[in-house]
Amino acid sequence: MIAQRAAVLLAGAATFATMSSPAIAQVDDSIVLNIMRECARIDDPSARLACYDNNIRSAGANPRNTVPGETVVRGQGAVLSGPGASGAAGFGSEDVRGPERFQSRSEDIQQLTARVAGVRPSGPGRYIITLEDGAVWRFTDSVPANYSVPRQGSEVEINRASLGSFLMRYRGQQSVRVERVE
Repeated sequence: MIAQRAAVLLAGAATFATMSSPAIAQVDDSIVLNIMRECARIDDPSARLACYDNNIRSAGANPRNTVPGETVVRGQGAVLSGPGASGAAGFGSEDVRGPERFQSRSEDIQQLTARVAGVRPSGPGRYIITLEDGAVWRFTDSVPANYSVPRQGSEVEINRASLGSFLMRYRGQQSVRVERVE
């Protein structure tokens, strides 16, 4: 069955490849549609994408030349679509939700000490801390009422913890589990 599909797709691609440009313009859209339907039946995502790209290219269209997560350079600037493309940069930025979070990255930094620019409550015993560099961290665990919450201008320490989590420490108190949200 798979061999039959591959043969049909290869025959279709070969037919398109041997046609001249004016002949391609005259190809019935139903043929292209049928080839695309055959491509959709391929289970392997890479093979399916290759089928789409190869057949749409032979029909005269320009498929995407890049893979999501690559850096594309246009003119004198770069358009980033990889890690950090969500606008977040720096320590913990890989934790900010965005499509790039699925890409593996190795980070050397294990700890950050930074000044607090702002604090706001986000629920009982939970807070959102904005650092001077613009990074925004949210308490994922509630703290007890006697916990001394960091204030603007105070210094906090954020450490990497197990399973991609982070712990914030302030004034020698027990660490609080936090997550980077911006």
